[in-house]
Amino acid sequence: MAQILVVDDDRNIIESFKQLFKGKHEVLGAYNGTEALDLINENEIDIVFLDYRLPGEDGLTILKEIKKRDPNIYIIMISAFGDFETIIQATSIGAYDYMEKPLDIERISIITKRVLQLKKMTKYVEYVRDEHLKNYNLNRIIGHSQAMQNLFKKIGKLVDNDVTVLIRGESGTGKELIARAIHYNGNRKNEPFFAVNCSGLSETLLDNELFGHEAQAYTGAYTRKIGKFEAAGEGTIFLDEIGDMPLPIQTKLLRVLQEKEFQRLGGIKNIPLKARIISATNRDLEARVKSGEFREDLYYRLNVATINVPPLRERKGDIPELVNYFIENVRKKLDREIKGISRGALKMMLDYDWPGNVRELENVITNLCINADGGIIHEDKVRKLISKGETGDIFEDFVDKFMEKYFGRENLLGIMNEKLEQKLIERLKEKLGNNKTAIAKALGISRVTLQKKLENQ
Repeated sequence: MAQILVVDDDRNIIESFKQLFKGKHEVLGAYNGTEALDLINENEIDIVFLDYRLPGEDGLTILKEIKKRDPNIYIIMISAFGDFETIIQATSIGAYDYMEKPLDIERISIITKRVLQLKKMTKYVEYVRDEHLKNYNLNRIIGHSQAMQNLFKKIGKLVDNDVTVLIRGESGTGKELIARAIHYNGNRKNEPFFAVNCSGLSETLLDNELFGHEAQAYTGAYTRKIGKFEAAGEGTIFLDEIGDMPLPIQTKLLRVLQEKEFQRLGGIKNIPLKARIISATNRDLEARVKSGEFREDLYYRLNVATINVPPLRERKGDIPELVNYFIENVRKKLDREIKGISRGALKMMLDYDWPGNVRELENVITNLCINADGGIIHEDKVRKLISKGETGDIFEDFVDKFMEKYFGRENLLGIMNEKLEQKLIERLKEKLGNNKTAIAKALGISRVTLQKKLENQ
């Protein structure tokens, strides 16, 4: 239920508003500006219907005073003497809308509904923005190691600098968190932030997601779609996994960065790019440039400023702080008493290499907190979730899982060799950027043999 204030020296008008909104909203009445300002001081007013002609000070003077006291109140001016000059004055001061007497009941209802929807949306947007500012401030990036201190310094230099940024690091190191921290701690923090995963979409879908399209641009395009470059306005576009972007989209992105403009698919109008572009990758872009999978000119456009995110195994001194941070987060979310972690369990975590980095650590802590006995995380529970990083433990775990899936079938050794070989080659391609000479060397086979294996996959 909203609070509506009607300011008019005609009692009948005030009564009409009360009857119109009876049982829906609370209507307060004031017969002059002084009474109106007193009611605003004493109540949480949402909407004011303000008459232009009032005893004493005129409506425009009262309008100015209301906006000074509470700029979030929506004001609709009312007058029997409406003219363009009055309308222009009222809207320039801050009136939301303008109505002439005799009042149209249906229009009053429509305006009220529209204003309340707008207020609700504004509060939601403010809430989301405040949550983002809280969740993505630099305090959210945990770590006191030298590597992290260097990272903080680099972020600090870039938050208000509009150059393109390339964030490099393994999966799970928190590259998107850093991109959001740059956005929400800089001069674009009140503008939109859009993240687009370049590896999770096909070429056509990625093109559409970034650039949008005009109606009838292709079969099934019945309406215009605004792409992320346009929707971001003066905010930030985060292009995650940029190393996996298809070459045709790389070409279009290069033009956007060069010309600072783009077109929707099927469009002829050049739309200026106002957003800042931050990209991220876990790939070896230099190797992909050499293999022809990534444009060299685009690489230099994106790599103006680089942030290298260290893997967790290179900053193990930050693990205790991260563990405590994640335990506290889970405690709040689950409203559960988690007292902490045993010394032995923490040592196991310090001994582990965390191939999935901070993301893996967070998932493990969440699981452990849910299953913690007596509110304490013990070694036996940690042992079930992670290995100690020793060769025997890794292969023991692999064989156990393999047997669970394939036990009962014949030729287990052949199946294991085939599956393991495929996965090993896939991972080496990711690490070495499809450099076949380097992959063959890592496998201990010739380049010709590797080529035959790739053809048979």
